[in-house]
Amino acid sequence: MTHKILENDRELPSLHPQDNAVHWSLFRRRKEAEQYLEHMRLDTGYELIGGHSHDSIGDYWWVGLRVPSIADWGHSRAVNKHARHGD
Repeated sequence: MTHKILENDRELPSLHPQDNAVHWSLFRRRKEAEQYLEHMRLDTGYELIGGHSHDSIGDYWWVGLRVPSIADWGHSRAVNKHARHGD
């Protein structure tokens, strides 16, 4: 599996909103983000999103999902954010 999404210079969706981003996790080590990616399974129409950035602690990588619509996911309150920043 390619991990090219981790090369994107992109902040977390909680800092820089992305349309229909519904689930993301932050990792301080790229290797952990890669391992997480290897275990993700996608439903039809779902897309992996992710990136790399840094904050006052240091570098981070994040991995998430984009769905066709928030209604497909359930409700905007069902958006899952792990290790979020900026909320």
